[in-house]
Amino acid sequence: MSGNRVSPRLRKFLGQRLRTLRKQRGWSQRALGRNSGLSGKFIGEVERGEKSISVDSLYGVSRALKVPLRTLTDAPSDRTPVPSEDAEKLLAFLVQHRAPGDLRKVYGVLRTLFRRNQTR
Repeated sequence: MSGNRVSPRLRKFLGQRLRTLRKQRGWSQRALGRNSGLSGKFIGEVERGEKSISVDSLYGVSRALKVPLRTLTDAPSDRTPVPSEDAEKLLAFLVQHRAPGDLRKVYGVLRTLFRRNQTR
């Protein structure tokens, strides 16, 4: 990293992921802020990639959203493109209270579906 503490790319990724998970629950920025001990204004700044968030605050957000902290922090490498908003919506749907067996089934279905599309 250069002089910046966190890369703008990482802030964008994290903000996108937060927004997707928050919207999936039908929460406003204010509601997520209230449930995680932060202000709605700050949540908005993080979602827009304008502000960085501390590990302590990020943990509060993960608890409020009821997702593992790694769901928020599992960022792509510098060479990997930031996932699209659609990909983030799919991830948010999948991680919400799913049993590991269900996730394996979904993965199998998607793998089969995309193999079929590659052979056409």
